[in-house]
Amino acid sequence: MAVRNLGPVSLQLAHLAAGRVDAFWQYGPDQYNWLAGALLAREAGAEVTDAAGQGFDRSSGSIAMAAPGPHREPLGALATVHRR
Repeated sequence: MAVRNLGPVSLQLAHLAAGRVDAFWQYGPDQYNWLAGALLAREAGAEVTDAAGQGFDRSSGSIAMAAPGPHREPLGALATVHRR
């Protein structure tokens, strides 16, 4: 799995919605940068949760999104890394 910062969060989320990026996650208080991109990605069919796989809303402290099929794989990796 490669990790790469592609610039502004909004651009990365738009790329995910367009199918150019496989998965995206971020921790920390950045909800207002995530909200529009989360809506765009959901409308495009992506699964959007927090990094623990729970429901995402504006009070979430993290975000994770990917296409519905591969969404669980990055969540497993995040859980392993985040527990350390």
